[in-house]
Amino acid sequence: MGFFSLRSVSASTYHWGNVEYTKRPGCLVDQFSVNLRVHCGSNNDPPLEIASHCDCFAYLLKFCTTSVMNPTARIPSRTRTLPSLSLCASLLLLLALARCASAAEPYLPSDDNEVLETLPRSLLSGGDELTSMRQQLADDPKNLDLARTVASRYLQMGKQDGDPRFYGYARAALGPWWDAADAPADILKLRAKLKETDHDYDEALADLWQFVKQEPRDAQAWIEISNILRVQGKYDEALEARNKLSEFARSVEIMYSNVPLLAVTGNAEAALDLIQQKLPEARQRYPGTVPWMLTMRAEISRALGRDEQAEESYLEGLGDDPGPSYLMRAYTDFLLDRDRANEALELVRDHTADTGSLLRAAIAAKQVGDEKLADEYQSQLENRFQEIRLRGSEPHGRFESRYALELENVPLLALELAQKNWQKQKEARDTRNLLEAAIAAKRPDAAKPVIEFLEKYGTQDVQFDKLLNQIEGK
Repeated sequence: MGFFSLRSVSASTYHWGNVEYTKRPGCLVDQFSVNLRVHCGSNNDPPLEIASHCDCFAYLLKFCTTSVMNPTARIPSRTRTLPSLSLCASLLLLLALARCASAAEPYLPSDDNEVLETLPRSLLSGGDELTSMRQQLADDPKNLDLARTVASRYLQMGKQDGDPRFYGYARAALGPWWDAADAPADILKLRAKLKETDHDYDEALADLWQFVKQEPRDAQAWIEISNILRVQGKYDEALEARNKLSEFARSVEIMYSNVPLLAVTGNAEAALDLIQQKLPEARQRYPGTVPWMLTMRAEISRALGRDEQAEESYLEGLGDDPGPSYLMRAYTDFLLDRDRANEALELVRDHTADTGSLLRAAIAAKQVGDEKLADEYQSQLENRFQEIRLRGSEPHGRFESRYALELENVPLLALELAQKNWQKQKEARDTRNLLEAAIAAKRPDAAKPVIEFLEKYGTQDVQFDKLLNQIEGK
């Protein structure tokens, strides 16, 4: 009898090869027993070989890692029972079992023109140089200058393409210093950014606080501190960091911290005015800041219900930055909310290496009624979530909760995931996910902390207003 931390979703029984598994009815539960029995190839087979001889390995890999099923594997003859295992231990076992996959037949495309993988565009420029640097770093892993350069390049590529693999390469480059308490200042800064991309905000902040003790007038570090605190919903602390930045930074650097805070603390009009004031100067002197400013202008305009102004800013920003980005994802949501799913799908379908874009592509495909394409995207999302778990991390709660609600239609699970995510971060999409899941799950009480938070800071957003009216029965 093994124990897995799973969630029950609904009642039905399915068959996977000679494996029978059951989805139990009822509310979400933290833990229940799973009777797992595996058909043995012979009495002398070791455990790893036992697993490779049964169909349940594929089932376990698919469903244990998504934590939604209750599997019961049955056999017609000899059985062995796995010991009691936690979900994490079970996943580690699955990692060990993964070598059995090598026995599978390789996939051979029937058409020579079939695209098996689209390489990130960043690899098409400067790839040879970066490959050479990686090889040098492999021979000399403690070469600080080289590690810093390689990590910075991969971090930039990850931002550009939205491909999380690049962040993994950047982390590998910093391997010798990843856990070092006395890491050099520039490594601390890179390490903090990578932790931020993994939504490990407290650890990122710890590195940044250590960094500013050494470099107290580094504007970018203070911008990052203010930004992370804002994402966490710690607006008062974020304002303190902005005030510290204001003591020495240029006006354009202060704007990076100020605009997002104004937008969520009841001062959206002031945020728009500040952008309009600084945009002409930015176009002339700081063109690299313009896409961000257009993104903020679009999002604040949307929140205030000014759709025409918002769309103009989205489109102008995409003209400057057509790749997968926060701006592209935000505009895709804008289109989906206005029943323009065909346009949304066209916008993101070539950028699905980015998980946020892939999620929106799946939602758009479902909305337009292309079930085959929606299933394909959904399968890719499931695999991506599984891969993240098997690496010992967790999928981004913002994506996973939305996946559970809009693609799987499991409101209780979506609510649980949204609540867990909202404890970590409280940006507009995180708040919206929780409110929508609370409505779908018929759990208005679950929205109470969110409502109190929005009221405390006077956050302005017409989408929130609509959802709050639904919760309050207006």
